[in-house]
Amino acid sequence: VIIPARDEAHSIGELITRTKSTLDEYKFEIIVVDDGSGDNTRDIAQKNDALTVSHASSLGKGAAMRDGALAATGDILVFIDGDGAHYPEDIPDIMSFVFHNKADLVVGSRNFRNSNTLGSYLPRRITNRLASFTTSVIISFLLPLATWFKYPMKWIGVEDAECGFKAISRDKWRELDLVSQGFDIESEIIYESAKNRQIIQNAPIRCNWSCKISRLSIIRDGFRTLKLLSGKLVADMRDSLKCRFSA
Repeated sequence: VIIPARDEAHSIGELITRTKSTLDEYKFEIIVVDDGSGDNTRDIAQKNDALTVSHASSLGKGAAMRDGALAATGDILVFIDGDGAHYPEDIPDIMSFVFHNKADLVVGSRNFRNSNTLGSYLPRRITNRLASFTTSVIISFLLPLATWFKYPMKWIGVEDAECGFKAISRDKWRELDLVSQGFDIESEIIYESAKNRQIIQNAPIRCNWSCKISRLSIIRDGFRTLKLLSGKLVADMRDSLKCRFSA
């Protein structure tokens, strides 16, 4: 279980405790990536016996997730946000799809009817839906077009592209060519998973946004995500053209 965290001293201890209790029947490890926190996030994580990876200064969520994955030794990687909005009790359900070979990447969704999302901010919900639809269109239609139909054109619906609660096998994670340093890594993971023909599954999760101030900027991070995915599409199109004409 990999927890990217920056200034999460208020929630990290309880999150670790609940994760341990939830996974008591499993062989597991908890890795907290302290991304340049100005509080005692790292100290609390260490006191709760979590393996801690530290950044001297904030490098971004993408960097934290990649460094956490590098430190992991388990066969299944589960990513969960450190702000306490997610319920670690949902980890077994998320993980089971990968464990039983029903999916390669599982994306937690706060948008299903049974997701039980509390305190959802309306503009946040709208932009979340828009981002998810845009990501779905990109991997379902634009990726096949950009690669001269190297991939079948079929609808791959992503319910919650920005969600930080995900599960993926460690072998499948290694197939992903991830470059993002920030929040755009969430959509980049989905893009790379689709590009590698991995099976993507959505799963309902519970979430409590009450009193949570998101560090994700609707405009800034939305633009960065669109720029990142557009750049990847152009690069993949160029590679496809080179292969096509060289052949």
